[in-house]
Amino acid sequence: MSKRNSKSKNYRAKQKDFINSLENKVDELEKENTGFRIKESGLKSEINTLSEQLDYFQGFMNKMMSLVYKNVSSNKAPNNYIPDIDFELEN
Repeated sequence: MSKRNSKSKNYRAKQKDFINSLENKVDELEKENTGFRIKESGLKSEINTLSEQLDYFQGFMNKMMSLVYKNVSSNKAPNNYIPDIDFELEN
């Protein structure tokens, strides 16, 4: 085998190794990306749930505050009146 053929063979082998390493890296990144997409989906779902809960509690607090203000403004309760409220959280 000539020197030229040997260099060509080495070059092709290095090129093949490089391409294989790039393909492996692409596979790793695709798997990582899939994991991130799954995590993103879960986080979006959690954000939606928390947003719904926040809306519920804001509505609840607005109702409670309106009751307090009605009682205070109608002089049915002392100035430091805070109603004792029992409630259960919805799931």
